[in-house]
Amino acid sequence: MANTQALILAAGRGSRLGEASGDLPKCLLQVGNATLIEHQLAALGDAGVGPVGMVVGYRADDVKEAVGMQAEYLLNPRWNVTNSLYSFWLARDWVSGSVMLLNSDVLVHPDVIERLLAASGDVLAVDSSSGEGGEQMKVSVAAGRVLDMSKQMLKEEVFGENLGIIKLTHETAEVLFGMAAELVDAGQENEWLSSAVRELARKRPLGVVDMAGLPWVEVDFPVDLNRARKVVWPAIQRSLRRQRWPARLLRWTAAMLVVAALVSGARYGVPEEPRPDKIWEVLPANGGEPVQIKVRGRAQAWSLMSDGESIEFAVEGPGSVRLETRMVTIDKRPAAFPYVLEVLLDGKRQEWILESARPSKKATHPQWRISHKREEKLKFPEGSHTLGIRLVASSCGGNEVLVRVRQLEIDESEE
Repeated sequence: MANTQALILAAGRGSRLGEASGDLPKCLLQVGNATLIEHQLAALGDAGVGPVGMVVGYRADDVKEAVGMQAEYLLNPRWNVTNSLYSFWLARDWVSGSVMLLNSDVLVHPDVIERLLAASGDVLAVDSSSGEGGEQMKVSVAAGRVLDMSKQMLKEEVFGENLGIIKLTHETAEVLFGMAAELVDAGQENEWLSSAVRELARKRPLGVVDMAGLPWVEVDFPVDLNRARKVVWPAIQRSLRRQRWPARLLRWTAAMLVVAALVSGARYGVPEEPRPDKIWEVLPANGGEPVQIKVRGRAQAWSLMSDGESIEFAVEGPGSVRLETRMVTIDKRPAAFPYVLEVLLDGKRQEWILESARPSKKATHPQWRISHKREEKLKFPEGSHTLGIRLVASSCGGNEVLVRVRQLEIDESEE
């Protein structure tokens, strides 16, 4: 099954933000511990959506430098005289399958992406608890289908507000590209993409997925940016903490049991925000058994490491890499297990990492049960080094760990 691609429209300047943007593109505005685009890429990557394409324009080099290899780029050189419809049209040759379209100024709970991905057919993300504001893109719905979409709509016709995220099959995306081409040929390059989506809904069934209750915001004005930072992002964090609490409780309990058996100085593995990982380079492994697993039907190469075994990687510094691990269990028990890794640089211990294996619904193998991916960023000094990873202990015999190390930083010479 082919992955759903993601197309992020990020060419505009966001002039309505005024001084609040500091002349940055909206997608590079900081909200919480990351930028808007980093939040989007994390949610897409965690859901298995990719590859990601970005249509860039205003300060394109800054966006590319910030995002690096996490996306492929399409340039809108006429960003200052065109709009989202034209940016979308520029991606007509890049989209090759089902696609999720996003405006780069939207901050959403990751469940928004998951719900759209789980829905069949062509679907639009809508919030039925919103849609009364004058600047809000309102949606009219009947029998689960979009009837109309406009900022001007009678109150009794409004079902909710458009979040600015839509998932389309390849066939429907091609129809939408055709409509965009007709508008561009007619000189309407300054139209919003929503005008074409509105016409699309009149010709093909376009369903909705109601996101009411999930925190989200579209950042158009300074008040939106303030709300994103002070209300929406804290609400997303609280929700994610509640979702992760059972796993964290298990990790803490396991830590008390496992770390007690290790030397002093062991530290707990702390889950990081998920990161997209579609095209980053996997470094060759010296040791372990090469294996393949599938994540949402897409093959991935890993190295299998048993208890007490080490795997080494050649790295060049100064720089950083990302260590990714997944535990495998031969039986099909659904329980989660802790495991401990020793990290060595040039044969010298650098740190202990405690992780916890929780079964994944996305990663599969014919013989094993695969856990969720755990990640750790590792930094190393200047020069050539050997990075070693050793599985020190797991909570039950017979378990093994999948390992891979990926390049985290883009090589500027390749840009």
